Amino acid sequence: MGAAPRPARLVVSLLAGHEQPRAQALRRLASALGRVVSYSEPINFTKSAYYTSEMGPGLDRRLAALEDLRLPGELAGIKCLCQQIETDLSLGGRRQVNLDPGLLDRDSLVLATHKFSGHRLELAPGIYGEVTLYYMGGGYKALPWTYPDYAGEQMRDLLEHLRGRLLWQGQQQQARGDIF
Repeated sequence: MGAAPRPARLVVSLLAGHEQPRAQALRRLASALGRVVSYSEPINFTKSAYYTSEMGPGLDRRLAALEDLRLPGELAGIKCLCQQIETDLSLGGRRQVNLDPGLLDRDSLVLATHKFSGHRLELAPGIYGEVTLYYMGGGYKALPWTYPDYAGEQMRDLLEHLRGRLLWQGQQQQARGDIF
C-alpha cells in the first residue's frame, strides 16, 4: 500500500477585466469552500489573447488561497463548482470571470482544466489535472507547457510565499499530532 495522499493548499485563479464579477466569484468560493487566507494583487494578463474575444481586453489575474487544506481527489469537484460559478456570473453567454482551481503542495502546483492535452491526467470525465510548476532547488520551475503568466516571476514569488505558509501550517499540525 502506498502512502496516504497529502493535503494541499487550494488556490483559485480569478481572471477578469472588472473587479465586481471577481468579487462575486470570490464570495461564492468562500461560501462553498471556506475562508480565503490570501488574495493577491492583480497580475497583468498580457502574455496571451486567448480570453480577449470572450471577456474583452484589459484582463488581470488574482490568486486566492483558501484556509482549509484539500485532498487531491477533491480537485475535480472543485473545478465543477468553479465552472458553475462562471456560468452563473456570465452575461449574454460570455464569462465575466474565469476560475482556475489548483492544489499547491510542497512539491508542485497542479491546476485543473477542461482542456485535454497529452501531458494531462483525467481526474474525472472531462476534467484534467496538470502539473503546472514543480518545486526544486529553492524555487518553482516551469515546464514546457506551463502558461506564460504562471511561469512569470510575480506568480512564482507569490506561490513560493504560499508554499512557505503551507509548510509552516504543516509543522504546526504535526506538533499537535494532526496528520499532514
